[in-house]
Amino acid sequence: MIERIKPGARASQMVLINGRIETSGIVAEAPQGSIGEQTQCVLTQLERWLSEVGASKKNISRIQIWLANMDDFAAMNAVYDAWVGDEPPVRACVGAQLAAPEYLIEIQAFGELP
Repeated sequence: MIERIKPGARASQMVLINGRIETSGIVAEAPQGSIGEQTQCVLTQLERWLSEVGASKKNISRIQIWLANMDDFAAMNAVYDAWVGDEPPVRACVGAQLAAPEYLIEIQAFGELP
């Protein structure tokens, strides 16, 4: 059985299936900021979403990151590395054209329910 969390017209915010968590892509709520600000905003949202289902970043097994500009890789990593701590999930990061030019980063996470 799939539980859809906050379904919308195109996508659910998250789905829970067989003890697994899958999020939609998360972008900054206020995308006018720098890559560091947008990265922090996205990671804060991710933590909030996970807490809504009783999970935390420790439950994440994989993170997918899309950057609008790979020149932002080091600045994004400075924020991400401080956030992830000493138990990082597996991760992929690629450059991509995002849905709107003001978005600098999008993150999707996968994990296990506690």
